[in-house]
Amino acid sequence: MTEEKDINRVPKKLIKHFLNGVTHNLILWIISKETIHGYGIMKRIDKFFNFEDAECDMTINSSKIYPILSAMENSGLIAGEWKINENNKRVKYYSITDDGLKVLEKIKRQMTINLSNPSWQEFFEDMTGKEINNEKRN
Repeated sequence: MTEEKDINRVPKKLIKHFLNGVTHNLILWIISKETIHGYGIMKRIDKFFNFEDAECDMTINSSKIYPILSAMENSGLIAGEWKINENNKRVKYYSITDDGLKVLEKIKRQMTINLSNPSWQEFFEDMTGKEINNEKRN
């Protein structure tokens, strides 16, 4: 007798793996735009993902964000500095380093290469139903 797989778990796992991969890049990109604390990063990331109608219930919380921030800080991609926020609480704010900017530029170059590749264009167009436009936005 063979075990029946729970097919409903497969989409959740695939979505979770996709999000885990993109989350690191999003965090680095967000920090490149402004000096920001962990909670602010979580709120910004929440704007990227809307799972209200999805079967996958994935939230971005402190147990996910802070280990990523710590690893990025230890690798020299970002720098953290303790400051007092508007509520008079001690909070760690993150900014991107020169090495982080270099890594982000490499990611941008790779994304540009991917989006100019007809196979990637077909994939994204098929997955989103939207045509991929290679023109740079202003």
